[in-house]
Amino acid sequence: MKKSLLVASTFLFGISGAAFANEAPTFAEADMDSNGTLDVRELREALPELELENTATSTVTTADVKQVLPEVDFDDEDVVNARPIREEQYDQIVDAINNGRDNATVSSVE
Repeated sequence: MKKSLLVASTFLFGISGAAFANEAPTFAEADMDSNGTLDVRELREALPELELENTATSTVTTADVKQVLPEVDFDDEDVVNARPIREEQYDQIVDAINNGRDNATVSSVE
């Protein structure tokens, strides 16, 4: 009995730790200089799984993100008119990454 409780508690602790490790920081936490947009360094630190390439400037745009995460659904995808990453776009990126994780988990279970 004690052994099964130990195994169950270890399993649950592992799951809760994995869920915590996958939580993305809030936009306010990611925006280290509090300027309202995320630069390459801030976005890489907040979402390392994004695998963002270097950009021509330190500003990251929706077009930059769309190149590495095509499933994200931005209103503006045009390179010429691409917007910097603000809170709304950051939330869309986090949602797309989380949806990708969920789909990968479902696929690996099947």
